[in-house]
Amino acid sequence: MTETADVDSEGTLFQPFCFTSIWRQKTDIYLFLASPGIDEEIQQKIINEGLVQEYKTWKKNSPFLYDMILSTALEWPSLTTQWFPDIKQPPGEKYTIHRLLIGTHTSTGNDNYLQIANVHIPKNTIPNPEYYDESRGEIGGYDSNREQTTIKMNIEQKIDHPGEVNKARYQPQNINIIATMCNDGRVLIFDRTKHSSMPKGICNPQIELIGHTSEGFALSWNPLEAGRLATGSNDATVRLWDLNNITTTKSPKLKSSRIYEHHKSVVNDVQFQPSHASIIGTVSDDLTLQILDTRIKGTGSVLSNKEGHTDAINALAFNHSSEYLLATASHDKTIGLWDLRNLSSKIHSLEGHIDAVTSLSWHPTEIAILGSGSYDRRIIFWDLSRIGEEQLPDDLEDGPPELLFMHGGHTNHLSDFSWNYNEPWVVCSAAEDNLIQIWKVAEAIVGKDMNEVLVEELEQ
Repeated sequence: MTETADVDSEGTLFQPFCFTSIWRQKTDIYLFLASPGIDEEIQQKIINEGLVQEYKTWKKNSPFLYDMILSTALEWPSLTTQWFPDIKQPPGEKYTIHRLLIGTHTSTGNDNYLQIANVHIPKNTIPNPEYYDESRGEIGGYDSNREQTTIKMNIEQKIDHPGEVNKARYQPQNINIIATMCNDGRVLIFDRTKHSSMPKGICNPQIELIGHTSEGFALSWNPLEAGRLATGSNDATVRLWDLNNITTTKSPKLKSSRIYEHHKSVVNDVQFQPSHASIIGTVSDDLTLQILDTRIKGTGSVLSNKEGHTDAINALAFNHSSEYLLATASHDKTIGLWDLRNLSSKIHSLEGHIDAVTSLSWHPTEIAILGSGSYDRRIIFWDLSRIGEEQLPDDLEDGPPELLFMHGGHTNHLSDFSWNYNEPWVVCSAAEDNLIQIWKVAEAIVGKDMNEVLVEELEQ
């Protein structure tokens, strides 16, 4: 990747596409701390100083890396985030209104909420570093009269929730129906239209799903059959639920329709295959990727791989366009690419993170683009169509050819991120630093037409 440089009025060096230089700084810090004999207090001081320098470098270069960005500090961090698929276009306004699903993760004794935010995104973004607002961390769009139109975010609805919101996802067939994973093992179903915009101090979900004996983070709605979802938790089980079996409307409680016990440890993620209502992928601390087929009786998996990663598998994601392609994210810092028809070995391994990879999501329209979030505080965009491309010696330091972009705006572990369905390349990311960041990578970096990639091409 070619890096260019400019110098500002203060003589400070700008490197417009220097996210890899930030990656090198962080790698150097980790290598140093891995040396024997480093005192724990000194280690923490080095880490803190390194974080400050990393963030300053990223912030200085952000006008060149993004077409727009909003960094908002929440009172409490959110462990979950998801863009709603709807969009409003107010007449005569220079922005569109999008909605965002988030939660809270508070300290002991503080109330928690399931939250929905309105986000104003400029219709036309013409980035200009000269108008970057450093104090607010924003880059906006500008009209012909230089009138600034920045991204804005405000909370539209707060719904009382019992304890931290580990994960929240809306039902694809009815986005007003939202499922949440609680920190006590319960799964709650809310109909947001039956709750006021402000909390009343009483948690009143529409349905309570009972069965898990400990908390979890694995939750997936069936994309093809309304009312059905799968969950997984620290109790090592995967449970299926069918809301169509509800027989009462007065605060009903529902038991799982099926229980799978095919994992030997914590279940970290479950995902329905987008084009097959009966196929579910699951991953676990037991280092396995397993595939369930709900059409088959029994509680075992029909496919599995037990040697794909050397540490816990934290997440998986099915490609929505290529039905056999899926990815797994692991504590071993790598991402595995798999062909569902042959799980005996990985197609390819993506290497670029320097800590555990915890979240995955495919781009909604670009079949070859995969996003990944990590404990290294980075989100990486991978372009699978670039796998195997030759690199010049100078480019090898930038990482593998498929590493397209690295977002470095957070100062603590990434919790979750989500692609916007209506605005290509707009992402919301949430981290343990209390920040919600809404950003669009610069068109100069990803503006070219992406090449489609099929499983067969990756196998070559």
